[in-house]
Amino acid sequence: MVLNVEAAGLIEEINAAIKLRDSHLSAMDDQMEKFHGPYYQREATDTADYSPENTYYEHVSLMVPRLVFDNPRVRCASRRPGAQAEVAEALKHGLNRWVRDVDLRRLLVEMATDMLFNFGVCLVSEEDRQDVVLPEMNPQSSSRPKWPRVERVSQRRFFVDADASRWEDARFMGHEWKRDREDLLKMAKDNPDGGWNVDAIKGMAEDNDRSEWEEKNKPGVPFRKEVYVYELWLPEIELKDSPGVGGGFHGTIYTLAANASLSSTSKDGKPVKGEFIREPRPFYGPRTGPYVTFGVYKVPDLVYPLAPLTAVEGQIRELNTHVLSASNSMMKHKRIVGVNDPRTAQLVKDVQHDYVAVVPFEDGRALVQEFELGGQTEQQANWIAVSRHRADRVLGMDEALRGSVTGVGTATEHSIASESAATRMAYIRQAFTDSVVNMLRAVAFYMYHDDEVVFPLGEEAMLELGLMPGEEPWFQGGGHGDSGYSFDDLELEIEPYSMERSSEGLAQKRALEAHQILLGSLQSMQMFPDYPWKDHFAKIGNAMNLPDLAELVTDELLGRLAADLQRMQESEAMAMQQSSQPRLGKDVGRAGVGAPNRGKLSQSAPKLGQMMGQMLQGIQQPGGAG
Repeated sequence: MVLNVEAAGLIEEINAAIKLRDSHLSAMDDQMEKFHGPYYQREATDTADYSPENTYYEHVSLMVPRLVFDNPRVRCASRRPGAQAEVAEALKHGLNRWVRDVDLRRLLVEMATDMLFNFGVCLVSEEDRQDVVLPEMNPQSSSRPKWPRVERVSQRRFFVDADASRWEDARFMGHEWKRDREDLLKMAKDNPDGGWNVDAIKGMAEDNDRSEWEEKNKPGVPFRKEVYVYELWLPEIELKDSPGVGGGFHGTIYTLAANASLSSTSKDGKPVKGEFIREPRPFYGPRTGPYVTFGVYKVPDLVYPLAPLTAVEGQIRELNTHVLSASNSMMKHKRIVGVNDPRTAQLVKDVQHDYVAVVPFEDGRALVQEFELGGQTEQQANWIAVSRHRADRVLGMDEALRGSVTGVGTATEHSIASESAATRMAYIRQAFTDSVVNMLRAVAFYMYHDDEVVFPLGEEAMLELGLMPGEEPWFQGGGHGDSGYSFDDLELEIEPYSMERSSEGLAQKRALEAHQILLGSLQSMQMFPDYPWKDHFAKIGNAMNLPDLAELVTDELLGRLAADLQRMQESEAMAMQQSSQPRLGKDVGRAGVGAPNRGKLSQSAPKLGQMMGQMLQGIQQPGGAG
């Protein structure tokens, strides 16, 4: 059955999708208040419950630095030989340059935080760049250069097909955005061929209804007369005038205006009406669509993923309930002194610490008695410990993950617990890395297909490509129409350890190991110059979080070692010819004087080892991630 792509039909689908989304985000407001605490935003959280056990902050602060600490480094390869390998090499340099220029780490921190609470969504698209001046020799110098763009989409603005059981099966997904009416009219004026409906834009109702979350967290913001727009991607709809998959177009984008936001009914209870403010247009982008989702665990037959903190929400609330109960008991705790007459009471009150006071006795006993009322009971303390252990066990946070070892238990027990926590954390890290790869693959799609994506690569690419000083490498996409290759032939992956933090001790240990490996390989490199030593050390460097290790094995070094080997072989051959017919002792020479260099490295090899050690120290700075 084909979806109803009329405005009323799409609005009905959107309302069902928003209702499903809001049911998954029902606990998000409470989680955010407990995450940032009551002193982050006083006006919005005066009535919020105080959570002594801030598991949300603890989990996020421990996990986010482990998921993303630095910008990722990308490797790109092709499953087909030939010219496609050069394209993969160019894409690798282009993606790594783009990651650094946009500082992707900042967006990834937001995605990691969203993923730990519920789910994260980012939108991949293209934008015009006014700050790039193209060189005159570039064939596209007359066009406006483009640039891949990635932006975060709030969970409260995103929606997906409510009838889908997986992201891949969703028949539509989209998000809501808001603009000033004047900005929409300017967009329509600047792009007359964009299919904008100016009359529909002028007739859009200004929505002065603010959501409950906005009213609470953004108090006092004036009414800005903004209009709300729904934008949807339907992968199954192909327009007649679409260039098709061969041209890089997949599905259709629909843009609607609604007279209310984030709700399925207006104030008077009538259904929300929608109207197209732009004609449906083919979507130019990857077949997976413009949205990339971040999630951890899959729930069978449900489209939204399950986040760790959402799964443990019940245990966290129970733990805080008992901790607050014990806190209230301690607030009622009293320690009083009882006496039998006012004179003794005044005496006990006025006496100082460590002073001797005379108090009346009766039958050998003092008439002063101390009472202690209220306070935390032993049962409360025991149950708090049980609840805390249960929440930590389900969430996978042990003392080793926190960096605190109490000494309770054997070393074997700590090792087993640490291994279990590392396995669970590795799965979360892999889920995050997979989403980052999907996002970078969507960015690579525009770099591969669009010849208007043009930008300089920088000095690092110049050195790696072996260009002469003064030669400026540029990246330009497109140009694959008649090549016989396709974008699907390319494979992307994140270099191991590139997003993680390396400790100072570990970085120094890896640098020393790499230094020893290089020195130990010099003779083998001399004996087997045809072996792909650069690729060999590139793999070793990636495994050791030293991505620049292969740069030490330059063509000049390999050529020098090969020349040494050739000279050594020629010297040995000449020595054998001369020694076959000795004539005089002076021709043979004394032992050790004038003897050929048999099986020894060039005298420059020790100097090369020292140079490599200095270069390694420059590459592997303590505290960095490569």
